[in-house]
Amino acid sequence: MTNREETNSAIGSWSGFIYQGLCGLLVALRMIKERQEAVAGFSLQLDAYEDFSILNEHGRIYSLHQCKCIKNVADYTKEFEKITDKIEANKDKLQDPDNPHYYFHCNRSVSIDEKYRIAAYPFEEGKTYCEPGDIQRLLDHEVNQMKKDGSNTEVVRASLETLVNGNVLNTQQKYFEADSSGRLWKISRQQNIPFADIRGKLALFMTSYAPGDFLHQMKMAYILGMDKMADEEDDGESRRRVDVFINRLSALSEDEMRRFIQRVNPKEKVTDTFECWHAITSSERVNYLYNLITEFPLGTDNLDWHTEHSTQTPSTLGNDEKKRRIVRRIYENQANLDVLWLYDWIVGHQDEHIENIEESAQDIMNITDAELDTKSIFHAKKVGIMTKQEKREGKYD
Repeated sequence: MTNREETNSAIGSWSGFIYQGLCGLLVALRMIKERQEAVAGFSLQLDAYEDFSILNEHGRIYSLHQCKCIKNVADYTKEFEKITDKIEANKDKLQDPDNPHYYFHCNRSVSIDEKYRIAAYPFEEGKTYCEPGDIQRLLDHEVNQMKKDGSNTEVVRASLETLVNGNVLNTQQKYFEADSSGRLWKISRQQNIPFADIRGKLALFMTSYAPGDFLHQMKMAYILGMDKMADEEDDGESRRRVDVFINRLSALSEDEMRRFIQRVNPKEKVTDTFECWHAITSSERVNYLYNLITEFPLGTDNLDWHTEHSTQTPSTLGNDEKKRRIVRRIYENQANLDVLWLYDWIVGHQDEHIENIEESAQDIMNITDAELDTKSIFHAKKVGIMTKQEKREGKYD
């Protein structure tokens, strides 16, 4: 593996990983459904010999899978030309060197010359491509046929995605802990997801999300939503800024992710419930955040803005609610907003400037000085809400 190939590994780049990780899960589910006993000892391996591989019970490569999910690219001839060399390089590791089972997964229809030893993966009957927005639909279809009776399809699928997600995070952590000679691809080859673990999730009776699954689904919703909007806008600079956001979002730990989600949704209490998930991952909320990060790039790993005179956080606040309603909901949610200790301003799409949330709440809610919560974040420091136009004009910087 070249330095370029190691550097471009999708592990560590969530935008690239999501597509290949879910494609790998889809392939594993279909193999389990169609050949349950024959593949009982098989496993899924990510970013080792290829974007993902299926290993047999002896650890030999049953199939290799390359994934591409790139906008406006339909010619992968150079990639196909490398495949013969890859097959030869891994010949001693293949279950069947004469029939390597090499598949190409892509977000658009790609013509592959018969001279290459690779086949376009059949996502659906007569369709050899799958856009990112459709992959979870295909997963739900498989899960629905294989899950335990009474289990919630979406919940089971989320638990499987979390299984894949945990494998990637574990691999990345081992890479960080390794000495300077620790190559990512070498570490990846020591990691896999046994089909038995996937079957175990399918066999469980699941009607509610496990801890962490909702958070994973929230992260997925923001990443896939941002990715789709960037593709639709077809603007190179917006695409770059979204990619930076996605990669930084992917690096957040579970606790950091929960705090980020809470910070950008100050009206909501972030909980592992369907109601919360639907409220904060709506296309409208994601769109509000998308417009902010593409106009004002987030310059720090904390996904916020540090200016000369203030620290500002983006938010999903929109102009769908009046000032009174926004202030009331944020103030009443203060018990969950310790994440705002670092910030002077919340930036959103609302139409009205709010200089001080606590003072506005006093006026709007008729709160007396005696009734103020002196332990409140808003009492300890001033936090205001800045409009997008004020951010554009550089006010309060």
